[in-house]
Formats: sequence, structure tokens, C-alpha cells
Amino acid sequence: MEQNTFTALILFSVFFGGSIAQTVPVTTYVTTPKVIEAKLGEEARFYLTYTTPDNSSEFTVSRLGANGTEEILRVVDLTVTTNANWTMAANVQTSAVDGDTRRVNVTIYQTDFVTHEGDYVAMVTGSDGAAQDLFTIRTLASPDQLSLSVSSRDVSEGTPIQFTCSGNTGRPEPVVHLLQRETYNGTNQNATFHRVLSDTSPSGSFLENGTFSLSHNFTWTPTWQDNLVEFRCDISYNIGLGTALSSAQSNQITLNVTSTKIIQIETKPQIVRYKEEDLVVVCTLNKPETLQNLFFLQLKRRSPSGTLNNVVSVTGATIQWQDQTLQNRANVTGTVASPPTAHLSMVIRKDSVQCPLDFTEYECSLSGFGTGATGAFSEITDPVKVSYTVQPMLIETPKVREAGSGVDTSQREFRNGTVIELTCTGQIGSDQNATIRWCAKTAGAPTFTGLSNAAVHSMTTSGPNCQNIRSSTVTYNITSSDIRTEFLCESGYSSQCNSGTAKQFVTISLDLPSSTTSTTPEVTTPSTTTSTTTRKVVTQGQNTAESNTGLIVGAVVGGVVVLIVIILVLVYFLILRRKSAGESYNTTKASSKSSSGGSTNNQIPEIKIQKAEEGPTKELNYVDLDLSQPSKPERKSRVVEICNTEYASPRKKTNKEVKDTEGYDNEALDEERVARTQNGARESMGLSNGHSNGVADEHVNVRM
Repeated sequence: MEQNTFTALILFSVFFGGSIAQTVPVTTYVTTPKVIEAKLGEEARFYLTYTTPDNSSEFTVSRLGANGTEEILRVVDLTVTTNANWTMAANVQTSAVDGDTRRVNVTIYQTDFVTHEGDYVAMVTGSDGAAQDLFTIRTLASPDQLSLSVSSRDVSEGTPIQFTCSGNTGRPEPVVHLLQRETYNGTNQNATFHRVLSDTSPSGSFLENGTFSLSHNFTWTPTWQDNLVEFRCDISYNIGLGTALSSAQSNQITLNVTSTKIIQIETKPQIVRYKEEDLVVVCTLNKPETLQNLFFLQLKRRSPSGTLNNVVSVTGATIQWQDQTLQNRANVTGTVASPPTAHLSMVIRKDSVQCPLDFTEYECSLSGFGTGATGAFSEITDPVKVSYTVQPMLIETPKVREAGSGVDTSQREFRNGTVIELTCTGQIGSDQNATIRWCAKTAGAPTFTGLSNAAVHSMTTSGPNCQNIRSSTVTYNITSSDIRTEFLCESGYSSQCNSGTAKQFVTISLDLPSSTTSTTPEVTTPSTTTSTTTRKVVTQGQNTAESNTGLIVGAVVGGVVVLIVIILVLVYFLILRRKSAGESYNTTKASSKSSSGGSTNNQIPEIKIQKAEEGPTKELNYVDLDLSQPSKPERKSRVVEICNTEYASPRKKTNKEVKDTEGYDNEALDEERVARTQNGARESMGLSNGHSNGVADEHVNVRM
């Protein structure tokens, strides 16, 4: 019976348990990195994965071009074939991640601009259909040292000059900038370079290796305050990079600017960092020796209506304000007591600067008496524009909508193939031509990389605190690689993604369809509780074990159910073993032992055996048995082979033990010996109890 029971349990658990933990249908997927950044001439490594419900699928990678697609590699049943260009330039190997997922490892020995850069499509065809995903290989190269030259270092005020910035700027195509660092009292200590001119489409040419050779000209008209100012050039990139490239800075050039005018106007600095620096305007004399005395110095500024209005003047040592409103926000010092020390200086504190009201044109004038035959003398400077710069600080969280819907949604999970639009609105700073940039990072990717998708920007509008505001919208196609993709919109950025002064994030996830079914030996029914079919797709950098989560959960649930069933079956068969045909009876021995005060732990349990019969049954005792002609059962051997060793030998039994043993051997057949044994048990309760239990067990076994 035990063997049959075990066999039945095995068959039941295999059949029933196998139906619960059945394999969930697998959907075809392809996962790729969105952008692969590779430096020219260096090794690049990446991998692609695809999942299909069968091993006979075909996986291909093709490069997209203006004249069509070019197949790069093909994988059939883990066998790889590559085209001629990639056979020598790259190593491609495949491996099985699990029963349904394959991984294609690609190593490019030396990245080449012509062979490798471009957009690619990875496609797999399985028994349940086809799937594809797009990715980009972007080649990069660090720039070389740049060189800055100028048509003339010594120049008269108002005479245009030309700066030329040249050098190899690497890859991608750069944005070139001209920068200057101002001087204060003849020094440039504590001053920083800031950009004064930029060009997003600089002059130059692409070389055969894919790098860009720059030779770009900037035209500059110096003023008197450009005297002793340093200039240099550098570059940046429009597209956001995840890989840091070395910076490119040129040499520095200092201008010597001369002026024929006696009075000069100077702003410090020429470009004010709004809310960070004071605005300073100073009127001084360039050639004080040409004046015998001064009558006054006057400062003017242009109003929003376009007229030049008097602001403040100094006569002798007296300051006279004409602009009462500005007087409450500015401090003025000055004197015209003598030409060598004559000056007029106005400072608007940084926390009092109003934008754009204070960032306008300023002008200085003087009246005096010249030396020699010059006589009365007056002069006015050319207007000087005070510029400002402000970094963007605020940007809204990106809004999401399905393409064509026209309505924003709070949904953040989308099906494969869904086209969505991401819109970001925020500050772009003081530069009206600045843009909002988009970057993305897929699950497992180490850094953000710029999206190749072209963003659509709105017109720039003016906001408070001298901030320009605009929006940027990018269209994105959800693919199977977007298990969890984080998008970033930012302004006030440098070359690398996630460097902006204003930035916001939004995360989009792939909505995988799920359907669950479980079967019994006879019926197939939908199930809502026993298993899950959601299958995670292996992505870049994701652990292989994570891809089997759904299978593991299903196996665990199925195992628990099978275990419960096995326990129930075992309990059922154990109960059956205790039930068979027969009579119920209680032994007198058990009753006497219980009444004698023996330990309950040593009592013989009552055993009831059911027997099907026609008449009524009754409980039997020893007194009801006919022992006149007992049927002596076959005696069970108690002989135990004992071997003497040098460490131990069998102990001889005492006379009492021998008699007790002889008395117990046939106690079920001899009432006299039974009574004697009971008397001996009263004399030695411990020993008697132990033997009585054993003899009773033996007697029951014999009767059964």
C-alpha cells in the first residue's frame, strides 16, 4: 500500500502541479541602448537583446541611410554572420540569457566615422510576429588646442578689428564663442571671462576622419574701455553629451585702445550678472593736462522712450540729482576741484538694480576751460550700453500627451509603439536665442545623452527679472527598450547633459500587456490569482535574474499549491491505513495499567478496528475470550546477535529479569502468568511499565 500511495502522489503532483506552473506565452521584444557614444579610433562595447517564444527566430541589425538600409549582422539560432565592413572591424558574439532571451555582444575595435556612425534598426522575427527598435551610434572626438589671432592689437577707439579663432574642434560640430575679461584700474584680478559673441554655424570644414577644422572670424569694434582687456575663444556643443570631452581654450590677446577724447565713460563690468553684481558707471578724464579747470561733469542715461535724460551732476564738490527716483537706489561720489582728480561715479547696488530699466545706454559730458588758446571747452562721450546676463532658474515639469490628442495626460505608462509628445516650458535666461535641450537615460544606462529628435521651440517672450521664457516640444516613439526611461529638459546648460541651471525630469515606463491562464486536468479556465504572465525584458545593465521574475513567481505559487495537495493526500491515506475490516475492542491490560496509577505517557493507546458485519458488535475483554484451547501464535524471535569486543560485552540478566521475560513471552495465552506479571509490576512499577508496553504492542501485532 505504501508503494502504491507514493506512486499515486508522484503522478498526481506531476500532473496537477505541472498544469498550475505552466509556461506563460512569451512576447517578442527587442531592447537596445538609445544612444551609443564612441570616441573615434577607440574601442566601443555595447549589447542588444531580443526575446522570442522559439529558437528559430531571425535577428538582424541594419544601418539606415539616404539610399536605403544596409544589413550589418544577422543571428539565426545563435549563429552570427556579418557584412564585409563589420567582419574585420568588429567582434559579434551571442549568448542565451534564458530559454527565450538572447544577448548579442558587439565590440568595435576602432570606431570609425564612415563605417559606424549613424542610425540603426534592430529587428527580430518570431512565431508570434516581429519587433524592432532604433538606436544611434554617435562618434565623438576631443578638440585640439585652439588659436586666436587679431588683425591689430593697437587700435584707435571706434575702429573695427577682426578676431580669428582656428583649430581642430573634434567631433561633433561645435558652437564657437569669443570671450573677454575686463580690467579694473589696469588689472584683471578676480575678473572672469564671459562670452560676448557666439556663432552656432561657424566657418570651417569636416576632415576625412570626421573631425571639424575651425577657422571663424569675429568682428569687434573696441571702445575706450576695451583698453587692456583680454580676449580668447572657446567652443561648446549644441547636442547634449553623456561623455565628457576635454575643453578647448585659445591663447589670450590684450588690446591697447587709444582715444582722442578728453572725457571717457566706463561701465564696470560691461556685462553685469543680474542680482549678483553692482552696476557701476564712471566718468573720468583721459587727458586732464589739456584742461585748466572744470565747471561740471554730467551723467545721462536713455529712457525707455529713447531720450537721453540727466541723471546726476557734480559742480565743484557738490552733487546734484536730477533723477529723484534713481537717487533712492544709487550712491554717487565725485569732484571737479582739479582736472587730475575729477570724476563722477554712480553705483546701483545689486539688490536695487531694476531690469531692464537700468540696463540701457549711458553718456558723460563735461564743461571746462582748456589750456593755452583753447578757451572754453565742452565734450560728450559716445553712449555706452550696459549689458547684463542672467541664468535661468525655473522650468516646469514636462507635460506628456499622446501625439495628436491635443490633451495633456497624467499617464506615465504607454504601450510599445505609442508616439508621445513631451513639452517643457521655462526660463532660458537673458539670451533670447537660447533653447531648452532634451536628454534621456534608459534603464541601466550610466548617464543622460542628448536626444537626436529635433525639438520644436516657441517664440521667446519676456518674463519678470529679465528672464526670457519659451517652450520646447519633442516627439518620441515608445519602444520595447523604454522599460523605464527618464527624460530631462534643461536650460542654461554646457556641453554635457544634466549640467543646466534649470532642469526638470519625467519618467516614462513601458506598459507590458498581461494575460494569465491556468489549466486543470480536464478544464481550462481564466485565472486571476494563481500566476502572472508579465515578463520583464532584459535591458542594458540589467541582471539576468530580474528577467525571470515572472517565471519564478509562477513556479513558487504552483509549488505552494502542490505542497498543500500532497499534505492533504498524505493525511487521507494515513487515515485509510488505520481503518480496515474487524472488531473494536479494548484490552484489559490497558485498563488495569491505567487504574494502577501508571504514567499516562506509558499507557497503551486504545486501538479501534472497524469490521463490517451484519449483526451488532460489542466490546470484548479478556474474560470473554475462550482460552481453554488457545491458538498459540508463532513466536517472534528475540535473538539478537551480540558480538563481544575489547570494549564491551553483553550483560548477564538477573534471575528476576529472566523470569519476567519468560512470563511475558506468552502472557496473552496464559492467565496465571498474566496475573503474576501484574503482581510483579506493582513491586517494580518502572520496570513493569516498560515491559508491559512492549508486550502489549507485541500482542496487538500478533492478533492483527
